[in-house]
Amino acid sequence: MDSAFSLRRLFVLLRKEFVQILGNRQVLYILLFPPIVQVALLGYAMNPLVKHVTLAVSDESRTPASRQLLDAFTANGVFVPQRGGDTDTSNVYRAVQRGKVDAGLVIPADFARAIARGETGDVQMVFDGVNSFVANLGAGYANLIVSEYNARNEPAPPLSPQITFAYNSGLVTAWFFVPGLLGAILMITGILASSSQSVREKDEGTLEQLLMTPASSLEVLLAKIGPLFVLFTIALLAALAVSRLLFGLPFRGNFALFMGISSIYIVAAISIGILISTLAATQQQAVLISVFTGLPLMMLSGAFAPIQSMTPFWQTVSLINPLRHYITIVRDILLKGAGLDVIWPNVLALAAFAVVAIWISATRYRSQLR
Repeated sequence: MDSAFSLRRLFVLLRKEFVQILGNRQVLYILLFPPIVQVALLGYAMNPLVKHVTLAVSDESRTPASRQLLDAFTANGVFVPQRGGDTDTSNVYRAVQRGKVDAGLVIPADFARAIARGETGDVQMVFDGVNSFVANLGAGYANLIVSEYNARNEPAPPLSPQITFAYNSGLVTAWFFVPGLLGAILMITGILASSSQSVREKDEGTLEQLLMTPASSLEVLLAKIGPLFVLFTIALLAALAVSRLLFGLPFRGNFALFMGISSIYIVAAISIGILISTLAATQQQAVLISVFTGLPLMMLSGAFAPIQSMTPFWQTVSLINPLRHYITIVRDILLKGAGLDVIWPNVLALAAFAVVAIWISATRYRSQLR
Protein backbone atom coordinates (compact mmCIF):
# COMPACT_ATOMS: atom_id res chain seq x y z
CA MET A 1 0.00 0.00 0.00
CA ASP A 2 1.44 3.35 -1.03
CA SER A 3 1.27 5.66 1.99
CA ALA A 4 3.04 8.56 0.33
CA PHE A 5 1.16 11.76 -0.27
CA SER A 6 -0.40 11.94 -3.72
CA LEU A 7 -1.66 15.13 -5.30
CA ARG A 8 -3.52 13.04 -7.88
CA ARG A 9 -5.58 11.24 -5.24
CA LEU A 10 -6.19 14.57 -3.52
CA PHE A 11 -7.55 16.15 -6.69
CA VAL A 12 -9.77 13.12 -7.33
CA LEU A 13 -11.23 13.35 -3.85
CA LEU A 14 -11.71 17.09 -4.17
CA ARG A 15 -13.51 16.59 -7.48
CA LYS A 16 -15.78 13.95 -5.97
CA GLU A 17 -16.73 16.24 -3.08
CA PHE A 18 -17.46 19.16 -5.38
CA VAL A 19 -19.59 17.00 -7.66
CA GLN A 20 -21.58 15.68 -4.72
CA ILE A 21 -22.17 19.12 -3.25
CA LEU A 22 -23.03 20.83 -6.53
CA GLY A 23 -25.30 17.95 -7.48
CA ASN A 24 -27.38 18.25 -4.30
CA ARG A 25 -29.28 21.52 -4.50
CA GLN A 26 -30.73 21.16 -1.02
CA VAL A 27 -27.32 20.79 0.62
CA LEU A 28 -25.95 23.59 -1.54
CA TYR A 29 -28.80 25.85 -0.40
CA ILE A 30 -28.21 24.98 3.26
CA LEU A 31 -24.47 25.62 2.99
CA LEU A 32 -24.67 28.96 1.18
CA PHE A 33 -27.89 30.64 2.23
CA PRO A 34 -27.73 30.44 6.07
CA PRO A 35 -24.39 32.27 6.48
CA ILE A 36 -25.69 35.17 4.41
CA VAL A 37 -28.90 35.46 6.41
CA GLN A 38 -27.14 35.03 9.75
CA VAL A 39 -24.58 37.74 8.98
CA ALA A 40 -27.42 40.09 8.03
CA LEU A 41 -29.31 39.29 11.22
CA LEU A 42 -26.21 39.67 13.37
CA GLY A 43 -25.45 43.02 11.80
CA TYR A 44 -28.88 44.36 12.74
CA ALA A 45 -29.84 42.43 15.87
CA MET A 46 -26.56 42.15 17.76
CA ASN A 47 -26.04 45.89 18.08
CA PRO A 48 -24.46 46.86 21.43
CA LEU A 49 -25.91 50.38 21.22
CA VAL A 50 -29.27 50.77 22.93
CA LYS A 51 -31.74 53.15 21.30
CA HIS A 52 -35.47 53.72 21.44
CA VAL A 53 -35.76 53.20 25.21
CA THR A 54 -39.46 53.76 25.83
CA LEU A 55 -40.09 56.36 28.52
CA ALA A 56 -43.25 57.09 30.51
CA VAL A 57 -43.36 60.67 31.78
CA SER A 58 -45.18 62.29 34.68
CA ASP A 59 -44.67 66.05 34.42
CA GLU A 60 -46.41 67.43 37.50
CA SER A 61 -44.62 70.78 37.13
CA ARG A 62 -45.84 71.61 33.61
CA THR A 63 -43.55 74.61 33.31
CA PRO A 64 -41.03 75.78 30.68
CA ALA A 65 -38.25 74.40 32.90
CA SER A 66 -39.79 70.91 33.03
CA ARG A 67 -40.49 70.92 29.29
CA GLN A 68 -36.88 71.92 28.65
CA LEU A 69 -35.73 68.96 30.74
CA LEU A 70 -38.03 66.58 28.86
CA ASP A 71 -36.73 67.90 25.54
CA ALA A 72 -33.19 67.18 26.72
CA PHE A 73 -34.12 63.55 27.38
CA THR A 74 -35.81 62.99 24.03
CA ALA A 75 -33.63 65.09 21.72
CA ASN A 76 -31.10 62.39 20.76
CA GLY A 77 -33.61 59.58 20.19
CA VAL A 78 -32.33 57.33 22.98
CA PHE A 79 -35.45 57.90 25.09
CA VAL A 80 -38.77 57.76 23.23
CA PRO A 81 -41.82 59.09 25.11
CA GLN A 82 -44.71 56.68 25.57
CA ARG A 83 -47.60 57.24 23.24
CA GLY A 84 -50.38 59.20 24.85
CA GLY A 85 -48.22 61.93 26.38
CA ASP A 86 -47.89 62.80 30.04
CA THR A 87 -49.52 60.67 32.70
CA ASP A 88 -49.69 60.67 36.48
CA THR A 89 -47.03 59.18 38.72
CA SER A 90 -48.97 56.00 39.57
CA ASN A 91 -49.45 55.23 35.89
CA VAL A 92 -45.72 55.66 35.29
CA TYR A 93 -44.90 53.07 37.96
CA ARG A 94 -47.62 50.76 36.63
CA ALA A 95 -46.30 51.02 33.07
CA VAL A 96 -42.82 50.02 34.24
CA GLN A 97 -44.23 47.15 36.30
CA ARG A 98 -46.21 45.78 33.37
CA GLY A 99 -43.25 46.03 31.00
CA LYS A 100 -45.00 48.52 28.71
CA VAL A 101 -42.05 50.91 29.00
CA ASP A 102 -38.37 50.55 29.83
CA ALA A 103 -38.15 53.57 32.13
CA GLY A 104 -40.23 56.22 33.85
CA LEU A 105 -39.44 59.89 34.48
CA VAL A 106 -41.19 61.76 37.31
CA ILE A 107 -40.83 65.55 37.49
CA PRO A 108 -42.32 66.87 40.78
CA ALA A 109 -44.70 69.82 40.96
CA ASP A 110 -42.18 72.04 42.77
CA PHE A 111 -39.40 71.45 40.23
CA ALA A 112 -39.47 74.94 38.66
CA ARG A 113 -39.99 76.68 42.00
CA ALA A 114 -36.99 74.89 43.48
CA ILE A 115 -34.84 75.98 40.54
CA ALA A 116 -36.10 79.57 40.87
CA ARG A 117 -35.24 79.61 44.61
CA GLY A 118 -31.71 78.52 43.83
CA GLU A 119 -32.23 75.04 45.25
CA THR A 120 -31.45 71.65 43.77
CA GLY A 121 -34.17 70.31 41.50
CA ASP A 122 -34.92 66.65 42.13
CA VAL A 123 -36.40 64.35 39.48
CA GLN A 124 -36.87 60.60 39.68
CA MET A 125 -36.13 57.95 37.07
CA VAL A 126 -37.33 54.38 37.45
CA PHE A 127 -35.82 51.70 35.22
CA ASP A 128 -37.11 48.20 34.63
CA GLY A 129 -34.20 46.31 36.17
CA VAL A 130 -35.36 43.00 34.65
CA ASN A 131 -33.42 43.99 31.55
CA SER A 132 -30.25 44.92 33.39
CA PHE A 133 -28.40 45.65 30.16
CA VAL A 134 -30.86 48.32 29.01
CA ALA A 135 -31.30 49.66 32.54
CA ASN A 136 -27.57 50.07 33.09
CA LEU A 137 -26.97 51.81 29.77
CA GLY A 138 -30.14 53.85 30.16
CA ALA A 139 -28.98 55.11 33.54
CA GLY A 140 -25.66 56.09 31.99
CA TYR A 141 -27.47 58.00 29.24
CA ALA A 142 -29.67 59.70 31.83
CA ASN A 143 -26.71 60.89 33.89
CA LEU A 144 -25.03 62.22 30.76
CA ILE A 145 -28.19 64.06 29.72
CA VAL A 146 -28.50 65.60 33.17
CA SER A 147 -24.86 66.72 33.09
CA GLU A 148 -25.41 68.43 29.72
CA TYR A 149 -28.61 70.01 31.01
CA ASN A 150 -26.77 71.40 34.03
CA ALA A 151 -23.97 72.75 31.84
CA ARG A 152 -26.47 74.66 29.68
CA ASN A 153 -28.17 76.20 32.71
CA GLU A 154 -25.16 77.44 34.68
CA PRO A 155 -24.95 79.18 37.08
CA ALA A 156 -28.32 77.72 38.11
CA PRO A 157 -28.19 74.96 40.77
CA PRO A 158 -27.42 71.52 39.33
CA LEU A 159 -30.18 69.02 38.76
CA SER A 160 -30.10 66.02 41.09
CA PRO A 161 -31.65 62.87 39.56
CA GLN A 162 -32.89 60.04 41.73
CA ILE A 163 -32.57 56.79 39.75
CA THR A 164 -34.26 53.60 40.98
CA PHE A 165 -33.83 50.11 39.51
CA ALA A 166 -36.99 48.10 40.01
CA TYR A 167 -37.13 44.28 40.25
CA ASN A 168 -33.34 43.89 39.99
CA SER A 169 -31.88 46.53 42.28
CA GLY A 170 -28.40 45.03 42.11
CA LEU A 171 -28.50 44.87 38.29
CA VAL A 172 -27.40 41.24 38.39
CA THR A 173 -26.64 40.48 34.74
CA ALA A 174 -27.36 36.77 35.17
CA TRP A 175 -30.96 37.55 36.11
CA PHE A 176 -31.41 38.99 32.61
CA PHE A 177 -29.47 36.37 30.64
CA VAL A 178 -30.46 33.14 32.43
CA PRO A 179 -34.21 33.28 31.55
CA GLY A 180 -33.22 33.90 27.94
CA LEU A 181 -30.77 31.03 28.09
CA LEU A 182 -33.45 28.70 29.46
CA GLY A 183 -35.77 29.53 26.60
CA ALA A 184 -33.05 29.28 23.96
CA ILE A 185 -31.81 25.89 25.18
CA LEU A 186 -35.32 24.46 25.24
CA MET A 187 -35.98 25.72 21.73
CA ILE A 188 -32.73 24.48 20.17
CA THR A 189 -32.68 21.10 21.89
CA GLY A 190 -36.40 20.61 21.28
CA ILE A 191 -36.02 21.24 17.57
CA LEU A 192 -32.88 19.13 17.23
CA ALA A 193 -34.14 16.18 19.26
CA SER A 194 -37.59 15.96 17.68
CA SER A 195 -36.35 16.45 14.11
CA SER A 196 -33.56 13.88 14.45
CA GLN A 197 -35.82 11.36 16.13
CA SER A 198 -38.48 11.66 13.44
CA VAL A 199 -36.04 11.52 10.52
CA ARG A 200 -34.46 8.37 11.93
CA GLU A 201 -37.60 6.49 10.97
CA LYS A 202 -36.98 7.40 7.35
CA ASP A 203 -33.42 6.07 7.58
CA GLU A 204 -34.57 2.83 9.23
CA GLY A 205 -37.48 2.34 6.82
CA THR A 206 -40.13 2.23 9.55
CA LEU A 207 -41.91 5.43 8.55
CA GLU A 208 -43.97 3.65 5.88
CA GLN A 209 -45.14 1.03 8.37
CA LEU A 210 -46.13 3.72 10.86
CA LEU A 211 -48.08 5.74 8.34
CA MET A 212 -49.90 2.62 7.10
CA THR A 213 -51.49 2.08 10.51
CA PRO A 214 -55.10 3.18 11.02
CA ALA A 215 -54.00 5.81 13.56
CA SER A 216 -54.58 9.42 12.54
CA SER A 217 -51.69 11.75 11.86
CA LEU A 218 -52.55 13.76 14.97
CA GLU A 219 -52.38 10.60 17.10
CA VAL A 220 -49.02 9.73 15.66
CA LEU A 221 -47.84 13.28 16.25
CA LEU A 222 -49.00 13.38 19.86
CA ALA A 223 -47.39 10.00 20.51
CA LYS A 224 -44.11 11.45 19.32
CA ILE A 225 -44.50 14.63 21.36
CA GLY A 226 -45.38 12.85 24.62
CA PRO A 227 -42.03 11.28 25.61
CA LEU A 228 -40.04 14.32 24.50
CA PHE A 229 -42.41 16.58 26.42
CA VAL A 230 -41.80 14.67 29.65
CA LEU A 231 -38.02 14.74 29.20
CA PHE A 232 -37.91 18.46 28.44
CA THR A 233 -40.17 19.27 31.39
CA ILE A 234 -37.72 17.47 33.68
CA ALA A 235 -34.83 19.31 32.03
CA LEU A 236 -36.58 22.66 32.56
CA LEU A 237 -37.12 21.99 36.25
CA ALA A 238 -33.50 20.91 36.68
CA ALA A 239 -32.20 23.99 34.85
CA LEU A 240 -34.43 26.26 36.92
CA ALA A 241 -33.14 24.68 40.14
CA VAL A 242 -29.53 25.13 39.04
CA SER A 243 -30.24 28.77 38.13
CA ARG A 244 -31.61 29.49 41.59
CA LEU A 245 -28.72 27.69 43.23
CA LEU A 246 -25.88 29.23 41.24
CA PHE A 247 -27.22 32.70 40.39
CA GLY A 248 -29.85 33.31 43.04
CA LEU A 249 -32.46 33.76 40.33
CA PRO A 250 -35.68 34.74 42.13
CA PHE A 251 -39.07 33.15 41.52
CA ARG A 252 -41.67 35.77 42.45
CA GLY A 253 -44.63 34.55 40.38
CA ASN A 254 -47.03 31.64 40.29
CA PHE A 255 -45.35 28.28 39.71
CA ALA A 256 -48.42 26.63 38.17
CA LEU A 257 -48.77 29.49 35.68
CA PHE A 258 -45.10 29.22 34.79
CA MET A 259 -45.29 25.47 34.18
CA GLY A 260 -48.50 25.76 32.17
CA ILE A 261 -47.01 28.34 29.82
CA SER A 262 -43.74 26.40 29.62
CA SER A 263 -45.73 23.33 28.54
CA ILE A 264 -47.20 25.28 25.63
CA TYR A 265 -43.72 26.47 24.67
CA ILE A 266 -42.19 22.98 24.81
CA VAL A 267 -44.95 21.62 22.56
CA ALA A 268 -44.30 24.46 20.11
CA ALA A 269 -40.56 23.71 20.00
CA ILE A 270 -41.10 19.98 19.46
CA SER A 271 -43.68 20.68 16.75
CA ILE A 272 -41.17 22.84 14.88
CA GLY A 273 -38.70 19.94 14.97
CA ILE A 274 -41.27 17.48 13.65
CA LEU A 275 -42.14 19.91 10.88
CA ILE A 276 -38.45 20.10 9.97
CA SER A 277 -38.29 16.29 9.84
CA THR A 278 -40.95 16.32 7.10
CA LEU A 279 -38.71 18.59 5.02
CA ALA A 280 -35.46 16.66 5.56
CA ALA A 281 -34.52 13.39 3.90
CA THR A 282 -31.67 12.48 6.26
CA GLN A 283 -30.60 13.20 9.81
CA GLN A 284 -27.76 15.37 8.57
CA GLN A 285 -30.18 17.59 6.68
CA ALA A 286 -32.45 17.71 9.71
CA VAL A 287 -29.61 18.90 11.93
CA LEU A 288 -28.51 21.54 9.44
CA ILE A 289 -32.03 22.88 8.98
CA SER A 290 -32.57 22.85 12.75
CA VAL A 291 -29.44 24.91 13.36
CA PHE A 292 -30.37 27.32 10.60
CA THR A 293 -33.84 27.70 12.13
CA GLY A 294 -32.68 27.98 15.73
CA LEU A 295 -30.02 30.65 15.33
CA PRO A 296 -32.30 33.35 13.86
CA LEU A 297 -34.88 32.55 16.54
CA MET A 298 -32.26 33.22 19.22
CA MET A 299 -30.92 36.37 17.59
CA LEU A 300 -34.40 37.88 17.24
CA SER A 301 -35.65 36.88 20.69
CA GLY A 302 -34.03 39.36 23.05
CA ALA A 303 -32.34 36.49 24.87
CA PHE A 304 -28.83 37.91 24.63
CA ALA A 305 -29.23 41.30 22.92
CA PRO A 306 -31.98 43.77 23.85
CA ILE A 307 -34.90 44.08 21.47
CA GLN A 308 -34.40 47.86 21.72
CA SER A 309 -31.02 47.56 19.96
CA MET A 310 -32.67 46.21 16.79
CA THR A 311 -34.02 48.34 13.97
CA PRO A 312 -37.81 48.86 13.91
CA PHE A 313 -38.14 46.36 11.05
CA TRP A 314 -36.50 43.50 12.95
CA GLN A 315 -38.38 44.41 16.12
CA THR A 316 -41.59 43.90 14.15
CA VAL A 317 -40.36 40.62 12.65
CA SER A 318 -39.49 39.33 16.13
CA LEU A 319 -43.18 39.49 17.09
CA ILE A 320 -43.75 36.18 15.25
CA ASN A 321 -40.93 34.53 17.20
CA PRO A 322 -42.25 32.21 19.96
CA LEU A 323 -38.93 32.42 21.79
CA ARG A 324 -39.30 36.19 22.22
CA HIS A 325 -42.73 35.81 23.81
CA TYR A 326 -41.61 32.98 26.10
CA ILE A 327 -38.56 34.90 27.33
CA THR A 328 -40.72 37.94 28.06
CA ILE A 329 -43.13 35.75 30.01
CA VAL A 330 -40.40 34.01 32.00
CA ARG A 331 -38.70 37.27 32.96
CA ASP A 332 -41.99 38.83 34.02
CA ILE A 333 -43.05 35.83 36.12
CA LEU A 334 -39.69 35.16 37.74
CA LEU A 335 -38.50 38.71 38.37
CA LYS A 336 -41.70 40.76 38.59
CA GLY A 337 -44.17 38.20 39.88
CA ALA A 338 -46.50 39.14 37.01
CA GLY A 339 -49.81 37.37 36.57
CA LEU A 340 -51.87 36.42 33.56
CA ASP A 341 -53.49 39.88 33.52
CA VAL A 342 -50.10 41.32 32.54
CA ILE A 343 -48.61 38.66 30.24
CA TRP A 344 -51.78 37.51 28.44
CA PRO A 345 -50.81 39.05 25.05
CA ASN A 346 -47.57 37.05 25.01
CA VAL A 347 -49.36 33.90 26.20
CA LEU A 348 -51.96 34.30 23.47
CA ALA A 349 -49.29 34.73 20.78
CA LEU A 350 -47.37 31.69 22.08
CA ALA A 351 -50.47 29.51 22.19
CA ALA A 352 -51.47 30.56 18.66
CA PHE A 353 -48.02 29.65 17.38
CA ALA A 354 -48.15 26.24 19.10
CA VAL A 355 -51.56 25.44 17.57
CA VAL A 356 -50.44 26.45 14.09
CA ALA A 357 -47.18 24.48 14.42
CA ILE A 358 -49.02 21.31 15.53
CA TRP A 359 -51.58 21.64 12.72
CA ILE A 360 -48.97 22.11 9.99
CA SER A 361 -46.82 19.28 11.39
CA ALA A 362 -49.75 16.88 11.51
CA THR A 363 -50.79 17.77 7.97
CA ARG A 364 -47.33 17.39 6.47
CA TYR A 365 -46.46 14.26 8.45
CA ARG A 366 -49.28 12.24 6.92
CA SER A 367 -48.68 13.61 3.40
CA GLN A 368 -45.00 12.55 3.21
CA LEU A 369 -45.73 9.39 1.23
CA ARG A 370 -48.28 10.90 -1.16
